Amino acid sequence: MSGGPESAVPLPRPLLEGFAEAWSRLAGGRWEGLALAGGWLVRWWAPDGRGEALPDRMYGVAEAVAAELDAEAFPPGCAVNLPPGVSAAGARLHCITHRLSTASVDQAWESLRRVGRQGVHKARRTGCVVDHALEPSEWFALSAAKSRALGGRAPHPELVATLLDVFGSDAVGLTGVRVGGQAAACVLWVLVEGYALLVDGASDRQVWDRNPNNLAVWEAVAAAIERGARHVDYGFSPPGAGDARFKDHMGGRELPLYRLPARGLASTPPT
Repeated sequence: MSGGPESAVPLPRPLLEGFAEAWSRLAGGRWEGLALAGGWLVRWWAPDGRGEALPDRMYGVAEAVAAELDAEAFPPGCAVNLPPGVSAAGARLHCITHRLSTASVDQAWESLRRVGRQGVHKARRTGCVVDHALEPSEWFALSAAKSRALGGRAPHPELVATLLDVFGSDAVGLTGVRVGGQAAACVLWVLVEGYALLVDGASDRQVWDRNPNNLAVWEAVAAAIERGARHVDYGFSPPGAGDARFKDHMGGRELPLYRLPARGLASTPPT
């Protein structure tokens, strides 16, 4: 991937197309890619004909290097989640993300705030043990419990299996932390062409005092870098959310995420 301003890191096309494929397998519908002036649109069509690029807050534009895209270049009838730091006329701030750009694990460690590094040290000191081969069922149990606590929707139980099938085992990681042999925290991540995305993270509230989430996030970041990541995207946070501060402590630097509402009438879904 090319360098450039922190807010203008182009997302790899295979990353977004892979997520579109995974989403289509899990939720139905179909997806297509379209060339834009300034990027590549990855659009998913729901079974009822609604278009979005992409659903579930996933980014819908790959290969964009400009900080602002032409809103008129997007096809009608399709809402678009723009990539980190990229906007367009009429787009609205809907979330933030945090991203770490680095050349090495050591450099990434230095990017953590002091409190983030202290959290990693505390986790190790209090008996948290890293497990890079956590079972998908253990991830799902932790993530579903998190969703219930926050009043949200649990992830699809086949998400990990589907991502592995679409991207391959070398591109998907499930980094976990155990306390007393039990799964206490985990991070699901995907790496494509030097860009790693932390897809989901969860931890057991009963052991938060040991900071297993700090260790899980750091080990996921380090593992992705060791596999070739140069940019690590920490995922979405609503503005003002507490986890945004945590991601900043763990080395990510804040970037805005804009959503461009659908305009006009929907075009015809692909057949």
